[in-house]
Amino acid sequence: MAKPFKPETRKYCNWSVTIYVGSEAVGFYTKSISPKGTILCTEICNDKGSAWQQGYNLVDRAIKEERTNRYKRIAIPLTLALLYVSGSDEEYELGHQSRFRGRRAGKGHDFEILDLLTEDGLLEEQRNPQQIKSVVLTPKGIKQARHIRKNLNLEGIEEFLQTQENRDDLIDGLEQDQEHFGDEK
Repeated sequence: MAKPFKPETRKYCNWSVTIYVGSEAVGFYTKSISPKGTILCTEICNDKGSAWQQGYNLVDRAIKEERTNRYKRIAIPLTLALLYVSGSDEEYELGHQSRFRGRRAGKGHDFEILDLLTEDGLLEEQRNPQQIKSVVLTPKGIKQARHIRKNLNLEGIEEFLQTQENRDDLIDGLEQDQEHFGDEK
């Protein structure tokens, strides 16, 4: 008579990984539980070694995804703030008048983050992104960058913000222009 399989638990990267016997005593699978209580299960494997490996791989992917999400939560607002601070005002001619277009900054940042900022409407869409070496913050992007900067506790930030205060009315005017004329400049 076969001896009943007793689940076995191992610690892996602060996760509990437990191996179980599959239904009807066929194969093995693992259940991995994170320190926060997230539960991940593998498919049924033919042998214990494969089941353990699948469990470890699931944990590795979950940890990598969490690190990526954490990076994005930090990098997106900081990148937007850096683009604003390092950028300069840009204007375009409309008839005989010069109109505020936004802030243009260099693209020397993580392209994945720049793409996410564009998807969120914080940067203007680029027609030929491979050829352009800079980006333009949209009015929404400018406002959000200013909000982020105000919440940063950096020496000299208040002085910098005071030099930029007169741009609020121009940003509002830019939004109205874009609604009226579209993005054709």
